[in-house]
Amino acid sequence: MGILLISGANPALGQAPAPVQSDSHGESEPATQPAALAGEDLEPDPLFDDDFALDEGPASLPDPFEKPNRGVLVFNQAVDKWLLDPITRVYRFLLPRPARHSLNSFFDNLNSPQVLVNDVFQLEWRDAGITTARLLVNTTIGLAGFFDPASSFGLERHKSDFGQTLAIAGAPSGPYFVLPLLGPTTTRGGVGLLVDALFHPTFYLLGGTDMLFFGGSAGLSTRARHFEELKALEESSVDFYAALRSGYYQNRLGEIWSRREDRRPPVAP
Repeated sequence: MGILLISGANPALGQAPAPVQSDSHGESEPATQPAALAGEDLEPDPLFDDDFALDEGPASLPDPFEKPNRGVLVFNQAVDKWLLDPITRVYRFLLPRPARHSLNSFFDNLNSPQVLVNDVFQLEWRDAGITTARLLVNTTIGLAGFFDPASSFGLERHKSDFGQTLAIAGAPSGPYFVLPLLGPTTTRGGVGLLVDALFHPTFYLLGGTDMLFFGGSAGLSTRARHFEELKALEESSVDFYAALRSGYYQNRLGEIWSRREDRRPPVAP
């Protein structure tokens, strides 16, 4: 918790000598190839700079609150060390990988309305059709979503959130923040997180605690997926804060534009 954000993020883009690979469900495994060095502490772009308003800056995110952000990260790391890491290790020990996959699939399927609403907001009609078909197939054939036969039918899972919707609409990222417990985000991402919660059935069932247990970047199942890569990044980075910020930035760019390069604005020189 406090390491990933919103995002099912994969921040292992830092100086990790023992990187990891992810299986088909996104759960990390140790890799055998050495990692390329990345995640340098790069100079942030000016806040809301018009040239890079849609995160097309060449290096990083505007970070005018770096000092308090570093303090929050220290707090999050302490919570991780003394509370969340032991819980995550027990969770991974008690539940074999297939069981964790099924649990991840169940909550992904349950929160499909959030993805569908944002597909519609973004006018991504093909993605909206895929999301609807996945929901129908996995809820029925997949036994309430515990299994994912839709992927076998060529209906691949994708991520769509309100932060992406705002980015496509032209909203700037705003400054970078590290939130207590929830981890890295931006002004735009934080607004997106709040709006997306309204479309999560688990939000109403669990009173918002779903973000801490089952969803978001701080969810137990999400932490378990990326446990090794987070530890590798933290232990090998000269500056974990800078590596985490760079990893979040690069991962977020991929989430927003990888499926819609045709809608991406020109990169500023």
